[in-house]
Amino acid sequence: MAQFCRFVKLHDRFNAQVFTFMVPATVLHNCPTELSSKDFVYGQQSWSVKVASRERHLGAFLTLSSPSPGLACILDLSFTLVNAQHFTKNITFVEKNSEYGPDHKVHGRQTFAEPEDLLRRHFLHDRGELMLELEMRNIHNAYHFFMRLPKQPFHHHHHHHLGDASDRMESSYFLYGLSDWSLSLFPDASSTEADGSVAVQLQRHSSFDHLCCVRYRVLLGDSEEAFDSGDMEQILDASGISEPCTLGASVSRLARGRPSLRVSLRMRSAVYISETSVSVLSRCKNRAHLYDRDKQAWLLETDTGGKVVRFKLYYTDVSHVPRGFTRYVSWRLRLVTSSSSSSTTAVLGPYNKYYVQQDLDEGFVMNTDLPVTEVTDPHGIYLDPVDRKLTVYLEWQESHLMMTPHYCSRDDVTRLHKHQMTREIMALQAENYALEKQVYSYQQSMARKDARGQRP
Repeated sequence: MAQFCRFVKLHDRFNAQVFTFMVPATVLHNCPTELSSKDFVYGQQSWSVKVASRERHLGAFLTLSSPSPGLACILDLSFTLVNAQHFTKNITFVEKNSEYGPDHKVHGRQTFAEPEDLLRRHFLHDRGELMLELEMRNIHNAYHFFMRLPKQPFHHHHHHHLGDASDRMESSYFLYGLSDWSLSLFPDASSTEADGSVAVQLQRHSSFDHLCCVRYRVLLGDSEEAFDSGDMEQILDASGISEPCTLGASVSRLARGRPSLRVSLRMRSAVYISETSVSVLSRCKNRAHLYDRDKQAWLLETDTGGKVVRFKLYYTDVSHVPRGFTRYVSWRLRLVTSSSSSSTTAVLGPYNKYYVQQDLDEGFVMNTDLPVTEVTDPHGIYLDPVDRKLTVYLEWQESHLMMTPHYCSRDDVTRLHKHQMTREIMALQAENYALEKQVYSYQQSMARKDARGQRP
C-alpha cells in the first residue's frame, strides 16, 4: 500500500495542496504490481493514488473515488518522485486541466519512470521506500444539465410559496462534499413572458447533523443573455434548503425558445459547521462540547480574564487517534451576532494542528482583538438576548489521517532540498550581480569613448 504520510497547504489563490506518500520498493522488483493508497479528500472530493509497474516502466495515477453523473471535476495535478540526494534529480510530470467524471475516473502517466534508473540514482530512502509527492491545485467542480420546460404554462404563484411543487423544476441528485445535492427552479409566469421571473434554490439531501457553509455559482442559459448569479455564500441549516435567488427573466426567455434550459452549477466549497453556545459571563459555565463531521468530540472554552477575548479548543477524543498515525485538522471560528443567525461579524483563523495519540490534549489557544467589554455587554450584538450566551460556529476545513506521527529521516530530505535550493538561488543572485557590474562597466567605458571622440 502507498502510505499517506505528509501534507502541506500552500495557501495560494489556487488552493494548492501537496500530499506525500511512501511507496514500498516491492513495486520496483515485482512486475506487474499495483499499489494503491487509502482515500483522501481534496476540493470536497475523495481521491486515491495508484502506483503500478508494467514491464520496464513505473506509472503513477490519481483516481476520483466517487464520480457523480453530470458532475465534472477539473484540476491541475503533478507527481514528483523525490530523490534522496539532490533536488535536481527529482522526476516530475504535470497534467493541466485534467477532467474527471464517471467516464474518466483516472489520470496519470504509465511511463513515469524506469525502475532500474530509480535504483541506480538513489531514489530509495531510509527504509527502502520511494517518496512520491502529489500536488493538486486549481480545482473546479461543475454540474451541467438540461432542464426540460413543461409544455403547459406555469401556474400563478409567488416565490414566498416555494414549498408548492406544482411548477418546480428539479435536477437529478449529484454527490459533492460527501453529501447529495440538487438544484430547483421555481418559475413565475404570473405576468408576461418578458417580465416573468424564476427563483433558484440549492438543496442538500444528506448529512443533516451539521450546518453547512456552501459557496456556489449558478448560470442559466447558454447565450450572451444567460443569467450569472456570481459567487454566493450561504449557511444551510438542518433543512438543507438554501435561500432562493430570484432573477428577473422567465425560463422561456433564458431558453431562447428551446424546449430545454441549460443549467450550470459551479460548486466552490461545502464546509461543515459545528454550532454551539457558550457563556462568557460565568467562568463556571464557559465550556461547550461539540463534535466534528468525523464524530470526534471537542471542547471549546472561553477566556474573558484579560482585556480581549480568547478561545481554547481541546481535542477530547485525542486518545482515539490510531497509534502510529497523525491526524491533521484545520478549522475556522465564527462569532455570530444576536441580530440574525445568518449574520456573522468576526471570523478567526484558519487554524491547524497535528494530533497524535495521547491521554489528554493541552488545547489550542485562539487569540482575538475583541474587547471583553464589547463581547460581554448584555445589550451588545454578540450575546443572545434570552440566555446571554455567545453563539459560535466552528468550520471544519480539512482533516487528514497520516502515517508516521513523529519527525524522522524522511523529513530530512525536504530540509536538505530546501538548503540546496537556497544555495542555488544565492549562486544565481551572485552571478546576476556580477553580470550587472560587467554591463555597468561596459556602459561607462563606452560613455568615456564617446566623450573623447566629441572633443575638438
